[in-house]
Amino acid sequence: MKYLFSSFILLSSFLSNVRSQAQDTRSFLSVTGGYSLPVGELAREKLDDPFAGLTGSGYYGQANYDFRLFPWLGLRLSGSMNLNTTNSGPILDKANSYATLLNETFTWQSNVSKWKLNAAMVGPALYINMNRVQLEAHLQGGKIWAESPSVKLIGTSTSGGDPVTVDLVHATTTAYGFGAGASIRFPIAGNLYFQLGGDVIGAKADIKNVTINAKRGTFDFSEKISEKRFIGVVNIGAGLGIAF
Repeated sequence: MKYLFSSFILLSSFLSNVRSQAQDTRSFLSVTGGYSLPVGELAREKLDDPFAGLTGSGYYGQANYDFRLFPWLGLRLSGSMNLNTTNSGPILDKANSYATLLNETFTWQSNVSKWKLNAAMVGPALYINMNRVQLEAHLQGGKIWAESPSVKLIGTSTSGGDPVTVDLVHATTTAYGFGAGASIRFPIAGNLYFQLGGDVIGAKADIKNVTINAKRGTFDFSEKISEKRFIGVVNIGAGLGIAF
């Protein structure tokens, strides 16, 4: 991330030299990063649902390009990458349901990867200028690419015997979704701005043939899940922008 911002500073200096007067600019290029919070069905815990509550908080990076068609209206293109933590609790609850069938009690060790959600969005943006401070709001549509995490549990029975292994195999999905948000931009020097902003990104995505492998010796409790779920994130962060 620090290399991205360093490159952005160099680009900002170059573009500021090309066009030094902010009032003559029609384009705005920005990069932001910050805190990410999941929303939707994968973020809310729910009984008998191994995916509900599986996602946690994380961080994101985003690049935006605005082109003004009029002083108050423009077009905004955005690309973002999210990396969120995984809560193994829902899969652990599922594993304990298998343990109930065996009429035993298990202690569990877990190993999880992270959720990933990338998006490319485009749509209209509105602008309000207050001297050189700028308010911006946008509504976008586009495509998301989501990758669910892998979760591996190893259960040891308090009464001995073979361990139980429960694995959630990671899967990828794509879908068309939406984005909406707003930002406020404060001038720093020349055409360089400091930007605060927030976005919500979401989509109804197909989760197809996601496998939960659960085995103990000759016992096999494995199952596949195929459902449509709403997945999304709320991103809040800060960054730098250059008008040119």
